[in-house]
Amino acid sequence: MRLEHLTAGEEDFWRGEFAQQNWIFGALGLSVTLPEFSGGTPALRKMHFGYYLQPLHLNADDREDLPRKLVHVLARRKPPLDFLELSGAGVRIPHCFPQGFTLGSVLRITLQEMQRLPLKEDLGGGE
Repeated sequence: MRLEHLTAGEEDFWRGEFAQQNWIFGALGLSVTLPEFSGGTPALRKMHFGYYLQPLHLNADDREDLPRKLVHVLARRKPPLDFLELSGAGVRIPHCFPQGFTLGSVLRITLQEMQRLPLKEDLGGGE
């Protein structure tokens, strides 16, 4: 497996594509202090953990159900994208994949399947 990262421009492109479907897209990172090695001083570093998708739909059922439905559909397709993870209210997309996949292909397939997911209609009357 090889690690992949999007450039700032690529990240902005995908952020816009997913925003059209009413989903948040972003990178996941964690600031860590690495322990001292071979007499050096501890250093603050940032670790990249992949990318994250979260629905922004107004209907509560869609917000809660769409990530689970998306992961289910992607894991059952041929070839399966069974390496995505449900995480909180969204989906984590790792930054490394089995052979034959690239980050771009995973995002493109995810977007295509996302567009096919049926949304529940807002039954209105809430105000």
